[in-house]
Amino acid sequence: MTAAPQTALERELSEFLDRYAALYNRQAYAELLEMWDTGDPDSFYMAEEVDPPMYGWQAIRAYFDRPGSLDGIRNEYSEVRARHLAPDLALATYKLRFDIAVKDMKPLSSFDRVVAVFRRRDGEWKLAAYAEAPQAPLTMVRKLARNSKSLGPAEQQALLQTVKSLLEDTVPADFEQWLKAQA
Repeated sequence: MTAAPQTALERELSEFLDRYAALYNRQAYAELLEMWDTGDPDSFYMAEEVDPPMYGWQAIRAYFDRPGSLDGIRNEYSEVRARHLAPDLALATYKLRFDIAVKDMKPLSSFDRVVAVFRRRDGEWKLAAYAEAPQAPLTMVRKLARNSKSLGPAEQQALLQTVKSLLEDTVPADFEQWLKAQA
């Protein structure tokens, strides 16, 4: 499938995300936060690894103020799709692929889908809201296993079966009764 040509808005936001990634990858978080609409008290950041979402600037700044916790990170943003919600407000979805080295851990790689709100202030786009939207666990594990350098087909199947079993084990006891009541 051929990707649709980018609109002017998508090109602008792709350029924004290229600059954002460069700062993120250098862990230049003070500069990175300048790319946010800090005048909006209701901004939020929903990282997949943090629950609950971070609302407001105290929580968002605390998330980025963790000196020495990472040996390095590489974020890459792609497949930006966007639309205007108003002349100076835009909604975008895009892909995030990242490699991360947390202190005292082996490096990890993963991916996410992202939805974000951008607001133009003084002629510049700023982030106003950000949410990572991981796929369902079985879907993510299937994609990770397919790209694994160390798991053979049998090990991939065993891993997928384990994840499927974990998901089945978390179904509430009343779900079957609920299903019957829906029929």
